[in-house]
Amino acid sequence: MLQRSLTFIVALFFISFLSVRAQENESSLIRAKIKHGSLLLGGNFQGSYQVTSSELNSTGQKVDGRRIDFNLRSKNGYFIREDFAVGLDLSVLHQSNKLDNTSDRVSEARRETFVMAGPFLRYYMLNGVFGELTMLAGLHNFNDVNQKYKALEGGIGLGYALFLNKQFSLEPVFSLRYFRKVDRDGRAYSEFGPMFGFGLQAYLLRQKSHVIKRAL
Repeated sequence: MLQRSLTFIVALFFISFLSVRAQENESSLIRAKIKHGSLLLGGNFQGSYQVTSSELNSTGQKVDGRRIDFNLRSKNGYFIREDFAVGLDLSVLHQSNKLDNTSDRVSEARRETFVMAGPFLRYYMLNGVFGELTMLAGLHNFNDVNQKYKALEGGIGLGYALFLNKQFSLEPVFSLRYFRKVDRDGRAYSEFGPMFGFGLQAYLLRQKSHVIKRAL
């Protein structure tokens, strides 16, 4: 009987301790509740690295290579409803390709830069996790004046807003991206794969749901 009583007291104390800790943690959180009418300003930097192998060329020979993508993006939006933002995504995409011909060891480096723009949608959850959808279009290749492309890019991403205070957050983002470019003759190139990014966002006119700190 005494052993059962001690067990019950210890269990009750443990449950009470966890409850107090939960209240302390809750009181210190900066929630991601963002009200209608807030503004989203900022952007992120994304990158990816791919090892390639292709026989789709004029010679039919196998060509190995490496491809690096850098994407600098500006994302500015307006919260049309609570936790849901719509905005404009401006992107400067730089692609660097290095191809190695395995037959004669000829190395060829090629760089391309595109400027694209389009809408994006973003939705936040209470814990700071957000999902976003983007769709971009662009027309320019600044590295080769003799070759112009029409470019399209779409992506779906998952990120986390780590709020430093009520106005600013650091945001790691993982996204799946589809990119397609078409030249003047209608020949197309496309790619699909992951990209990793990190950004800084400012939330202006933000109305945050506060958590009242409880006294112990």
